[in-house]
Amino acid sequence: MSKAFTNEDTAPDEGPVLPLRPSEPQPITPEGQRRLVEERQRIDPADEATKTRALILDRILATVTVVEPARLEGGVGFGCEVVVEDADGARRTYAIVGPDEVDAKAGRISPESPLGAAMMGRREGESFELARAGRRDELTIVSIAVPDRRPPAGA
Repeated sequence: MSKAFTNEDTAPDEGPVLPLRPSEPQPITPEGQRRLVEERQRIDPADEATKTRALILDRILATVTVVEPARLEGGVGFGCEVVVEDADGARRTYAIVGPDEVDAKAGRISPESPLGAAMMGRREGESFELARAGRRDELTIVSIAVPDRRPPAGA
């Protein structure tokens, strides 16, 4: 085999090759950090099947910066929960989150995604167009909420 196709940084017996992380800290919501910490705590250190996931979570948690949810100049900002309505009246809720907590099916999108970028800074009642799946959709911001960080009553 040509040397060009070998990985000189890791030998086969050195363990898993972990995904690279950006050099700068990545933003994460307090809720996202909590979810990752809880997932990490549930991993049994003796379980070989989840060892790599534990290492990945450790690396993620060491390279994130918690950013409190806030509006951006009165509009959609990082950590906000946003309800949008399409031209047919269908509504969907999204949360603007960091790259390590993105889950499109759950409505958690990054501000760098096409939809997230289109919503950032927009205010309630504002409409915008989004090109997706070969068509252009008009969406309207119905509501913007900043998640409450107070502990639950009685806690």
